[in-house]
Amino acid sequence: MTVARALVLVAAAAAAAAAEAPSVREAPPPLSGRHRADLKRLDTHLGAGDSAAAEALLRRLQPAIDADERFALDTIYVLLGRRSFAEAKDQWNRLAPRLQEGLRGPTGPSPAGEGERQRRVAEALFVQGLLAARTGAKDEALRDLRQADGYGFPPLDSALMLLAADCLAELQEHALAAQAYREVVKRAPGDANARLRLGASLLSSGQVGAAEKELARVLAEAPGTPQIHYWMGALLAEQKRTEAAKTHLERALALDPRCVGCMAQLAHIAYLAQDDRLCESFLAKAAALDPAHVETNLVSGMLANRTRRYDLAIRHLTAVVERAPGSARAQYQLALAYRRSGNAEKAREHQAIYDRLIQEQRAGSVGVRGSE
Repeated sequence: MTVARALVLVAAAAAAAAAEAPSVREAPPPLSGRHRADLKRLDTHLGAGDSAAAEALLRRLQPAIDADERFALDTIYVLLGRRSFAEAKDQWNRLAPRLQEGLRGPTGPSPAGEGERQRRVAEALFVQGLLAARTGAKDEALRDLRQADGYGFPPLDSALMLLAADCLAELQEHALAAQAYREVVKRAPGDANARLRLGASLLSSGQVGAAEKELARVLAEAPGTPQIHYWMGALLAEQKRTEAAKTHLERALALDPRCVGCMAQLAHIAYLAQDDRLCESFLAKAAALDPAHVETNLVSGMLANRTRRYDLAIRHLTAVVERAPGSARAQYQLALAYRRSGNAEKAREHQAIYDRLIQEQRAGSVGVRGSE
């Protein structure tokens, strides 16, 4: 059993002992000024892509990180925010044994002592969930994040909500991600990047009208926000407003000639216009850059379905549902490909998944603070 998973057993024991304790609502205590400056320098090095400087800084800070649980946790958050996953896991593996030992110790008779123990358990589960998500262990990640959420962690007004939202988006839990991003923009309405991610998650979860409202606000207030033209193009394409969509997508592609998503969306627009040759041209360019790209494979599968190449359609669409099982469109197209190829059993299987996903979209989603 790994240290990280062993800590879950400690968490379970602490949860049982604290069953009547109130949920965690307070944010973690702030770092000292010295540590805040150290973490800002680390974030700057990572943001600039200077891995050598970041590694040197971590080595210099390691004794202080090892001596301060709060410093260690916030270092992990900086590393995760900059997608330095291996380094974040290394820091967690150093911290977890100390945290595990501390959770085993006596807390004292006061409710405040038990509340602090519960907060530490909740944050440990949260960190484990973030790390599990980054290794592709979706079930494990969601289990840990839900347990932390059950304790009320992270607090809704915490900067950690952005990390939680990003994690849920990467796990393809777009409806829950949208709720988390909404908490972020509620407290920071001028954060254009968070609002953009809110709009993207709303669009990805099928909430097109709500997505348009958020993305239009970003475009009006912060038109230089990276990826705004891509997401506006994707939104307009979803609404079949293809000429307006092309304008945004072509602008996004001009800003980033390697924008695979732009090429895939333009391929989709060509598909809708029945221009199969142009569609295939965009798909070939996109696949050359990223053959595993979800939207590229989705449009490739749709085109193969229309041109009666069902084996090819099944191959592309299976690749989509393996990476994005919540894509209702992919499940429907895959059911169609199996039906037309004569595999009725597989067609029924994916049609049932499609029907369930549509029902879930219509029913809405659960709140940030757990399931209903």
